[in-house]
Amino acid sequence: MKKSIFLLISLAWLNVLAQAIPPVYNIRDYGATGHKSDNATEAIAKAIAAAKAAGGGLVQVPPGDYTCLGIVLYDNITLQLDAGAILYFDLPNPDFKARGFIYAENARNIAIQGRGKIDGQACYQWTDYNYGDVEIAKEVEIAKKAGVEMKRSYRVGKSTFGVLLKECENITIDDVTIVNTSLWCMRIWGCNGLKIRGVTIFSDLKMGVNSDGIDLDGTSNAHISGCTISTGDDAICLKSGSWDFKDSGKAYPTENILVDNCILTSSSTALMIGTETLQPMRHILFTNCVIRNANKGVGINVQDGATISDVTFSNLTMDLQRRHWNWWGNAEAFYFVLKKRTPASPIGTIRNVTIDNVTAYAQGTSRAITTVDKPIENLRIRNLQIFMDPEATPDKRTADALLFSGVDGLILENVTVHWNDRKPEPAWQHALVMNRVSNFRLRDISVRQAQLASTLPAIALTDCTNGIISESMAQPKTGLFLSISGKDTKNLLLHTNYLRNARQRIAIGKDVGKGMVVYKLFAQ
Repeated sequence: MKKSIFLLISLAWLNVLAQAIPPVYNIRDYGATGHKSDNATEAIAKAIAAAKAAGGGLVQVPPGDYTCLGIVLYDNITLQLDAGAILYFDLPNPDFKARGFIYAENARNIAIQGRGKIDGQACYQWTDYNYGDVEIAKEVEIAKKAGVEMKRSYRVGKSTFGVLLKECENITIDDVTIVNTSLWCMRIWGCNGLKIRGVTIFSDLKMGVNSDGIDLDGTSNAHISGCTISTGDDAICLKSGSWDFKDSGKAYPTENILVDNCILTSSSTALMIGTETLQPMRHILFTNCVIRNANKGVGINVQDGATISDVTFSNLTMDLQRRHWNWWGNAEAFYFVLKKRTPASPIGTIRNVTIDNVTAYAQGTSRAITTVDKPIENLRIRNLQIFMDPEATPDKRTADALLFSGVDGLILENVTVHWNDRKPEPAWQHALVMNRVSNFRLRDISVRQAQLASTLPAIALTDCTNGIISESMAQPKTGLFLSISGKDTKNLLLHTNYLRNARQRIAIGKDVGKGMVVYKLFAQ
């Protein structure tokens, strides 16, 4: 009796397991040879069609080299690339030129997994710059004046995204390696429910223009974890743009995003939000990441009128290196900017952004600025160390370590700036500059001016209002610790600061109204 019951239970479990294990469709069974010179497009399509007809399944790509024009996934299908399998892009087919090499639309429960590789075989050429990038117009002029060659990389031939998913739900991408895509490696547009884990992405750091790693575009409820990404363009970028990149097209919010435990290298920005911002982006956490050999640590660039809010960057280490002038970035730890793409564009919002526990070896000025008549709101930076190193290129751009212009609600707490005194840049000036900043609090700030013999202040405030500076310290060999200027300056309180190391503690400009600054110096 016991044996019969045990047998029935075992059979029941075997039935459950059989139902849980999806059927496998090996592309070799549908005509793929594993030789790169043979076109595997039809074999892969047949395997996927068989899985689709059965309601789903696992399409297996075993070890071998497979050249393919493109792959379309459908509901309940997993594409598995076994270790030793390589899929090569081939792009003569115009049907795929506006898609991705792997494409899905309105699909549910899809996955790409395995230890295999996808190779986009991107091609580039180094040629004369055509002066079409308005974002780097100033940087281009600086490079020209410095005598830098005005050539850069451009894509050659047809281009495609590596993975392009449109309005899909419940997506998993695990473990695969994707290299040398001619456009973004992954564009996930209008999707909901995404896990990307343990993925490796690589593109050429000098030549790989527009080869972003992972771009979440109008996508919600996503978790990116444990990935290693080294890309010519942004490593991980969040956007809320239209499908066809037109300002007036349908767009979705990007929200509820977690990025953690990644190792990121980028010739542009390691962790980026924008520039396409047609819909809100909110509730976003970037944490526990290593950023190395990147041209910018983190960035927010709002140009199309939406609100970016409730964003946190925490527990990051950054090693930043200036790149060739064509890349966006100055080897700064962060760059947040509120602007308008065109004169007709609406004004957006950057609100409730936190930076916490970041150590950065930087070469450029870390900034939060607005170019429109609206401030960035509620910016909190805590536990930040910046080590300023000389720029690695001849077209120098850096004057200050930290710059805030047009911010309402700024907290800087436990912030230290270290200057490289062995190789100081001649143009280095202030540790901290604040223009038109209101409702601020600076606490536990440790700084000095960049040049040891300079008469410039370590901290320069202009037209700042309603602020407190407390418990801060002038580092040894500080000249002037703080200058305050501007006729709109008012309601500033300084107290309990350790300024004994400063040759001159505070300088207040003649244009500052009487009684607008109240201060008590501690440890004089």
